[in-house]
Amino acid sequence: MKDYIRLAQSASALGAGILGFGIGAKFANTIASYSSMVIVAGGILHFWGMYIMQMKEQSSRSLGIAKWLWISAWICLILLIVIIIYLQLSTMSQR
Repeated sequence: MKDYIRLAQSASALGAGILGFGIGAKFANTIASYSSMVIVAGGILHFWGMYIMQMKEQSSRSLGIAKWLWISAWICLILLIVIIIYLQLSTMSQR
């Protein structure tokens, strides 16, 4: 049953991402001026969700795994920041 719940959580997150992508594609011209704010808000929510998922139910046995997951969360955050900066700079250079 626990695996079924994890599958449902993953399906929910993936579905939300695909839905958000579709909405963004549909209304790209209308919401383009809010894109930076949406990207930052999405990044913050993503990072917070990763933190909560990785730090719940920690035991001393799983502490080593949690440490590596925490490192991967920081790597993910840094990569998101680099992507945001790149997108902002490329958008500014096209104007």
